[in-house]
Amino acid sequence: MLFALTLSLAIAGQDATTPAFDRDARIAEAIAAVRPMAYRTNDVDWAMIEADMRRRAEGARDTVDMLPAYSALTYHLGDNHSFIQPTTEAMAGWRERHGERRLLPDTPPRPRPNSPFLSRTAVEGRDVQVGAKTARLVVVPPVYGSGEPARTYAGTLFNAVADGGPRTCGYIVDVRGNTGGNVWPMLVGLSALSGDGPAGMSRDRDGQTSTYAGLKEGAAVIAEAGDGFGMAIIRTGAWRPLPALATAPVAVLTDGGVYSSGEGVAVHFKGRVNTRFFGLRTGGLASSNDNTILSDGTNMVITVAMMMDRTGAVHPQGVEPDQVVENGEGSPDDPDDAVVEAARAWLATQPACSR
Repeated sequence: MLFALTLSLAIAGQDATTPAFDRDARIAEAIAAVRPMAYRTNDVDWAMIEADMRRRAEGARDTVDMLPAYSALTYHLGDNHSFIQPTTEAMAGWRERHGERRLLPDTPPRPRPNSPFLSRTAVEGRDVQVGAKTARLVVVPPVYGSGEPARTYAGTLFNAVADGGPRTCGYIVDVRGNTGGNVWPMLVGLSALSGDGPAGMSRDRDGQTSTYAGLKEGAAVIAEAGDGFGMAIIRTGAWRPLPALATAPVAVLTDGGVYSSGEGVAVHFKGRVNTRFFGLRTGGLASSNDNTILSDGTNMVITVAMMMDRTGAVHPQGVEPDQVVENGEGSPDDPDDAVVEAARAWLATQPACSR
């Protein structure tokens, strides 16, 4: 009896000192964090967003119950690139309660990348014939994470480009099916073709432009003022000077499976001299994200700017090809597909490949 009484008093004391879960405070915190940074903040109905968040969080007892409300906030921003990253514990709690149910089952799922090349995981480099000359085709698949795997990827890609340097008259950079990941190993690996200079350029909702980094001698170096200024994001030991490649003719191949950081590669080559795009429009996530972490650990990843190419243009609907070519088989007597064939035909008209 004494034990039961002591236990009851302890529970009562715990209830008296433990604050109740405050759904409204969580909603207010999320909106206050996201609203100033969101690229489309002036185009959305914040009163509607708050109302929908309250509806989805009705009866919420903890962070797990708040996940649909947070997800609704990013969904209603309308940029198609903002999203939430719950903590591992919160996501495990959601699956325990709801299985694989989506956070927002009443909204259309995000468009899925559409490309026959989504399974590509390895960098490839091979020679292709362009009339009597040789061109170099380089496949640029997605890469995720950082550290040694990213450096290995960058070095492999740089070598795939450089190995064709002595004999090639031009390049085909095939980004099809590249859904994104870490853009910097991709740009460093292709830097012999793009040339050293600004990278990661963007324009915010107020029209202000910024350049996050620059490419220099096989490294991506932070160019924005701050604690990281001048620090190398990634560097490849494979780098060697190949100045002639920065003006070589380049055909860039894209399709609807090119998203996010994959589009960053396409945007980086837009406006480059002697460059032409073939294939289909990219997926439409050519935007830059930043993040803010809420007090409960939920990471709100928010679109804050649009990627800007070297001409100053942005591509909110995706990067358009100069020549539309559907993915598919090419000529029966040609081992390459239709898009590669179109790129080879253009390269054959370029002085470096036609003389």
